[in-house]
Amino acid sequence: MATVATQQPILPSGPPGQPDIAYLPDHAKYLERVKRRQETENLTKTLPPGFPSQLESSLVWDGNNLAETYDWNYRLTEDDLVEIDSALRHFKSLNKPLGFIDQETFPLPKLHKTLREVSHEVHHGHGFKVVRGVPVTKYTREENIIIFTGISAHVAPIRGRQDTEHEGKPADVVLAHIKDLSPKFDAKEIGAPSETNDKQVFHTDIGDVIGLFALGEAAEGGQSYLSSFWKVYNELAATRPDLIWTLSEPWIADTFGRQGRPYNEVPVIHLQPATETDPVKVIIQYARRIFTGYWGLPRSSNIPPITEAQAEALDAIHYTAEKYAASLDFHQGDIQYANNLSILHARAGFQDSAEKQRHLVRLWLRDPENAWKKPEALQGRWDRVAEVTDGSLKYTLEKGGNDSPESYQEASGAPVERQSPLGYDVGAVTIIFLNVSKMIGTGVYSTPSAILKGTGSVGLAMIYWTLGFFTSLTSLCVYLEYASYFPNRSGSEVVYLEQAYPRPKWLIPTAFAFLSVVLSFSSSNCIVMAQYLFQIGNQAPTDWQLKGTAIACYTVAFLIVAFHTRFSYWFSNTIGIVKVLTLIFVAITGWVILGGNVSRVPEPHANFRNAFEGQATPYGLTNALYRIIFSYAGYENAFNVVNEVKNPIKQIRRNGFIALVIVTVLYIFANIAYFAAIPKADLAEAKEIAAALFFERVFGRSNAVKGLNFLIALSSFGNILAVLLGSSRMIRECGRQGVLPFPRFWASTRPFGTPLGPYTLKYTLTVLMILAPPAGDAFNFINDLYVYPTSVFHVLLSLGLFIVRYRRRRLGLPRAQFRAWDIVIVFNTLVYIYLLVMPWYPPAGGVYAGDVSFWYATYIVTGIGILIGCGVYYYLWINLIPKFRGYRIRQEAIVFEDGAQSHRLIKVPLAEVAEWDATHDAVGKPRHASGNAKVDKSGGGSDNDIVADSEKVGGVVQTRKPEK
Repeated sequence: MATVATQQPILPSGPPGQPDIAYLPDHAKYLERVKRRQETENLTKTLPPGFPSQLESSLVWDGNNLAETYDWNYRLTEDDLVEIDSALRHFKSLNKPLGFIDQETFPLPKLHKTLREVSHEVHHGHGFKVVRGVPVTKYTREENIIIFTGISAHVAPIRGRQDTEHEGKPADVVLAHIKDLSPKFDAKEIGAPSETNDKQVFHTDIGDVIGLFALGEAAEGGQSYLSSFWKVYNELAATRPDLIWTLSEPWIADTFGRQGRPYNEVPVIHLQPATETDPVKVIIQYARRIFTGYWGLPRSSNIPPITEAQAEALDAIHYTAEKYAASLDFHQGDIQYANNLSILHARAGFQDSAEKQRHLVRLWLRDPENAWKKPEALQGRWDRVAEVTDGSLKYTLEKGGNDSPESYQEASGAPVERQSPLGYDVGAVTIIFLNVSKMIGTGVYSTPSAILKGTGSVGLAMIYWTLGFFTSLTSLCVYLEYASYFPNRSGSEVVYLEQAYPRPKWLIPTAFAFLSVVLSFSSSNCIVMAQYLFQIGNQAPTDWQLKGTAIACYTVAFLIVAFHTRFSYWFSNTIGIVKVLTLIFVAITGWVILGGNVSRVPEPHANFRNAFEGQATPYGLTNALYRIIFSYAGYENAFNVVNEVKNPIKQIRRNGFIALVIVTVLYIFANIAYFAAIPKADLAEAKEIAAALFFERVFGRSNAVKGLNFLIALSSFGNILAVLLGSSRMIRECGRQGVLPFPRFWASTRPFGTPLGPYTLKYTLTVLMILAPPAGDAFNFINDLYVYPTSVFHVLLSLGLFIVRYRRRRLGLPRAQFRAWDIVIVFNTLVYIYLLVMPWYPPAGGVYAGDVSFWYATYIVTGIGILIGCGVYYYLWINLIPKFRGYRIRQEAIVFEDGAQSHRLIKVPLAEVAEWDATHDAVGKPRHASGNAKVDKSGGGSDNDIVADSEKVGGVVQTRKPEK
């Protein structure tokens, strides 16, 4: 590859001890170094542990004969060009900023399939493809940019940020112009060969895929070359395994003073071990200039030099890649896509003329569907590149270890744990029974009487039980779309509210965390379970006997979940099966009764005659709806453990729906059984032991009834377990946001690999609420207190989905795996608005005729007061006190020794705020730490950043920032 002569500035010598090596390789020096090292050093003959002796894949190819077996060109057809032109006109008609370009706004219904095949070839085939034939001269500069970005959105929808400012102002620059700037700028201002007409040696850029679009060609030279690094690896592994050792060990990478420290230490190549679905991979991402310097960015003199072995390895990569390179014959109108993890690219030197000037535009891309799994050292690097900005909001690209796609989340949210410290023990069966066990608790056994009393008739009560399915289904869809946006976070509402309402910063998390923690007791469930246990012996317990039994039940549940996560799921699933079988027995018994085969029930059809006879009141209907929602509560429980589920969206979508259908069918059949066996008047007065009355009517006061009551008590116990498992994850996520004190208490999973802090909190509060409030008004009031704030948060949750959609469209972020229908979200919102409005309607007996002896709406006003109090506390804590005491609140990301991660909010003095912001990213991680958070005392971290090749680019930029 010939090099066109260019101006050659004189570089300083670099650090003491730096080998005699420059950015442009010198073949004679390379051969001399090889000879010297082989003669004077004892070079290892084996490969590093885990590295394969040979890589086998379509990615291993020799460019000298590749064209004989692989056609890397796709030439756009006339139909393709018509479709592209139509997509261009469609996008321009939307009158949106360029950041909105995506598969929807630039639709290519026919070409889409071909472009998806291009992505597959880039990731799983030969590693590159060239799309040829865009008629550049037909379009304006802006239109060509729209076409390039639009086509690329179908190949790889996520665009990486290539710079953080434009013309001195903050901006998310996602499109770079590659031109020769040397005639316009002094050499001292140029630090990358892409900004010159000089030869570029083989290298990679940042991220998964590089896209290059040729707007113009040089008058002479400028040929584009690609080479398979896997071919390079195979030759080096066979002939010089010592160089594989060298490349896999940490190198001193010059940061040129841009990252808060003079250098980073990172390998040039990375081993990605084989998995059940993917073979072993060796990944490379490097730029030679950060080890040699270039023009206006010579290698820094105050950092350690590279070694002679590393100098030889740099030349070995280049000359071996050159040996097997393919020339792409790259011309105006061509778009080149290459795998940036396995394909090296280079360029010959060139000369422009007044008529012909080489001009490329570049995108760094990622396709979540085909993206390779990468080592942590490279993942953090892409995360920073992929960060996007929307005003004061910063969105970072995150990836968990649960096989879900990468996803964007607003940076003030709790950090994503890339490896769940709670494990991945939640499969299809556990998802079903996490939901089933929480739904089938005390509700179906204790609430039918209250629902009948509130609705006034059997027919309307049955409609309400059916309505419960649809309200739960719409909520399930809302949760599922949220989970599709944030599939790497457990905690359900904690995450979704945090991401829907990130401003004012930490306000919604503070309010929700306070309510979730303070009202996280399960005393009513424990009391009901204790009542059923005493019902077995047909005893009337004293208050303290009832409380003691309730505490004993909760203590057993706490001990089961506290010591082993997998066992707790297994135990919960087992009880869940028993619960389902119990309801099936109730349902079958009901059908036997309706058949006239139970002598104790002489008129099984009496309640079904004139089924709608009776009168309902607005207060009664509202209370009945609350009871229905309470009975179905649990459809969302699996969303609390999303980061413990492999492929969570697919799994929860299927198995969450299965669980809801199972429970709905059993609920309806169980209520039919109740109405068949129990006279309407008796059922309306049964209060919390409706099921016990059913068994007594059917079987009498026999041992069988005692056994069935035990099964119902066991069902209540299963509900307690399911609530413990789900809500502990929710509380843990509240703690990880940083708005609660003592982050280790909430986030750490030591010593048993379980969320012991949240479990302990729930146990303490539950025992306290069992012991402290006397039965009657105080107990009922405390249990009602959570109702109104919960409805407020549910309304915010539903409306927030529209907000999340809007922001993501503005930023051009990918669509969710699952998207709820708009009518579903509207219906869900209206249900909870109804639950906000109707509780104010007084009961039929007057304002003192509620379930407490004092004013019926006291719990509503108190709930609103708590929310207002949270707002006042937030303002004092975040704004007023820091203003008067001279500090600002900042979030810091920390890692604990078990791998758990969390935020903590710290006070930064005003004099240090600028430095803090400059040295920490939006998540709160040190900028030089390659995505790793600060390690909390006994933790550990790594430093693995490499500066991208050609970070500064000239010319017009396209930003992802949507403001016009």
